[in-house]
Amino acid sequence: MNSLEEYPGQNILISYLKKQNKPSFYRFLTSHYDIILASITTSNLKDIDNLWFSRFLLGVENFPDLKTKVCFFYFAKQEIIKEYKENLVPTITISTTKDSSNADVNLITNFCYNILHELESKSNINPFYKLTEKTNKFIKNPMDILTISSKLDNDEYTNIEEFEKDMHLMFHNCYTYNNTDSKIYHLGKELESVFIEIWIEKTQKKEMQDNDIDSFITNKTKVLTEKNINQQKVELKRVRDDDVDLSTNHIAKQIRILEQNKDDLVFNDVVNNALYSTLAYKNLVAGNIIPFIKNLKTSLLSRSQMSLSSMNEPVLQAIVEGLLPQKYRIPELSLVMDGKKQKGSGRFGYLDIFVVKGAGDYNISLELKYVSLVGLIKKQKDEYGTNDLEDLDKTLAKENEELLLNRPYSFWSKEHNKMNQITIGETLEKGINQLRSYMNVIAKGKPTDYFSSGIFDKRVKITKSNRNELKGFVILVIGFRRILWRPVEEVMSNYSYNKV
Repeated sequence: MNSLEEYPGQNILISYLKKQNKPSFYRFLTSHYDIILASITTSNLKDIDNLWFSRFLLGVENFPDLKTKVCFFYFAKQEIIKEYKENLVPTITISTTKDSSNADVNLITNFCYNILHELESKSNINPFYKLTEKTNKFIKNPMDILTISSKLDNDEYTNIEEFEKDMHLMFHNCYTYNNTDSKIYHLGKELESVFIEIWIEKTQKKEMQDNDIDSFITNKTKVLTEKNINQQKVELKRVRDDDVDLSTNHIAKQIRILEQNKDDLVFNDVVNNALYSTLAYKNLVAGNIIPFIKNLKTSLLSRSQMSLSSMNEPVLQAIVEGLLPQKYRIPELSLVMDGKKQKGSGRFGYLDIFVVKGAGDYNISLELKYVSLVGLIKKQKDEYGTNDLEDLDKTLAKENEELLLNRPYSFWSKEHNKMNQITIGETLEKGINQLRSYMNVIAKGKPTDYFSSGIFDKRVKITKSNRNELKGFVILVIGFRRILWRPVEEVMSNYSYNKV
C-alpha cells in the first residue's frame, strides 16, 4: 500500500474522481474490481458494498464541483460481488426459512438498483438527483433520486411497486410544478419514457419467472417452464376478476389446457405471445404505449422483405388490429365530424382504431400512418428492386430523426387524382392534427341531433360517467424497421365507452 494511502485503493479512487465529470460508483466498481477484491477483509457482502460506497462519498466531498453531479447507484449482485462469493465465500447461501423476509427485501433492493443503473447509463438524471431547498419548500410531496436511493439503502421498500410509485411521484412533481415549455419539464418526459421502457422490460421478465430474479438471470433462454404456466394462471384469474362474462368452469378449463400442454413447445410459444400481447394491451390502456410498439416492430420484422413494395396503410391497420384483443378494439370508429356538412364534404370521419379501456385507466385512440419505401426511393432512382428497398429500410432504421422527418416522398392522392409530394414530418403532423379533431368529437359522446357531432357507431355503448381522460397516439411506420410515435394532448370526457 502506498504510504500516503489510508486504505488500499484510495489513490485509484481519487484519480478516478479527478478524471470524471459525472462519476458513478457502479462504473468505479466495475473498472477497478481487482482493487476492491484485494482490499476485502470482511465476510459480509453488504459490508463490502457499504465500505466502498462510504469511501466513494468521502472522496467526492473533496471535489466540491462534483458534489451536485455525482450519481452513485450500485447493484450488489454485479460481477465483483459474484466473483467474491465464488472465490472467497463459497458456502454463503440465502436462507429460505426464518430469514426469507430479509432475502426478499434484498432481492427487491437489488432489482430496483439494477433499474437505476440502467437509467443512469441511458439518461441524464442529474437534474433529478436532489431537490434544492427552495424547490423542496413548496412541493407537497417532494421526491428525488437521492431520497429513493436512501430508501433502498435502508431497505424501506417492501415491494417493487412502492419503488415505482416514488419514481412516478418524482415525475408527477416535475410536470405539476414546472411550465410545459420549460427545459426541466421536457427532461422529465424524456427520463420517464426511458424509465417506463426499462421498467416494463424488467418487470415483464420478472413476472415470467414468478418474481424470481436469480432464476431469470440464469434461465433467460429457456422456453416456457412451470413458473410460466403459473403466470398464465395468474393472468387468467385476472381476466376472471375483470370480466364477469367468463365463468369459473371456463377458467378451470383454460388452466387444465395449460397444464396438459406445458411440454408442447409450439403451444407454449403461442401462449407466450398471447401473454405479451395481453401485457402490451394492459400497458396501453394505462397510458404506456412502449410495449405495444415493441410488439408491433416484432410483427413487422417477421414479414418477408419481398412485401416491402406492397406494404401500405390497410395492411398496417390489419397488423395492429391483430395485436389487440378483439373484445376491446374497434377499428374504423365512425364519427360525425361536422353535422352541418353533407356526406362527402367533411360530415363523417373514421378513427383508425379505438381501444376501450376495460379495467384499465384510459380509452385509447390510435391514428396510423404508413410511409412507403417505394415513395421514398423514387426520389433517388427510377429503377429499383427488392434489395434496394431492403437496403433503404436498414438505412432508415438508424437515421437521425431530424433528417428522417425532412425526407420527401411521393404518393398517389385519390382526392386529387395525381401524385403528390410531402415530407415524413408533414405526414406525422397531419396525423397529430387529425387525431386531435377525432378525440374532441369522441369526447362529445353521441350526436344529440342531426346537426351535431359525436360518435355514430353501433359497436359502441356510450353512457354518462364521471370525468375521465381520453388518450391518443399517432403511430407512423416507415418500411418495416422504423416506427415513430407521438402522444397528443389528453381530452376530458363525461362519458364511458364499451364495445357492444
